[in-house]
Amino acid sequence: MSWLDVLFLLGLAAAYLLYRADVARRAGRESSQAVYERQERSAMPAMIAGGRLILSETYHRTEVPRRFGARFDQVFMGTDGLLYPVDTKRRGRRAVYGYDQIELSVQAAVLRHGRVPGADAPVAPCGWIRLVCQGTVRYERVELLGDEELANLHARYFAVVRGQVKACGPSTPGACRKCPYLSRCETGQRIVASGQRRVA
Repeated sequence: MSWLDVLFLLGLAAAYLLYRADVARRAGRESSQAVYERQERSAMPAMIAGGRLILSETYHRTEVPRRFGARFDQVFMGTDGLLYPVDTKRRGRRAVYGYDQIELSVQAAVLRHGRVPGADAPVAPCGWIRLVCQGTVRYERVELLGDEELANLHARYFAVVRGQVKACGPSTPGACRKCPYLSRCETGQRIVASGQRRVA
């Protein structure tokens, strides 16, 4: 056997070893993805854990009941044939807020009235907040607002922005501190000021 034949065989063996290493690496990655999927599904409510993912990380709009746009984290077709919006929140404490309900409700309105590919089933009366808190995942059920309630909130929001009505403010000053209209909202400024005094 010539030295060229030896080099050829060594090259062939090296290529085979690289191929096997690549196959093993991919198998390891796929198994870790499968483990993640299994862990995530075990944390989900049974209704969506046994269902299928319809939408993930997409944006859609509707004109009904008002002009709304929604960025969906995930939408599942539940085992009951209904669509469930799921929104992920990462927080330092385990809490679900009123604006979480509004956000999920807008997503539901877009699913009901918008042209959303694959979302041709009825929307459930509830959605889920996927709460990531201190490294653990928990799904919190949230009842969804209807079209009339969303239309009323929409009208009130713009009436507050235009100064036609006064804001009633949230129950805690945290939401006011993050509000982009705080500089021109007397109610919000009063709530933030009183909240700061309570903390001090």
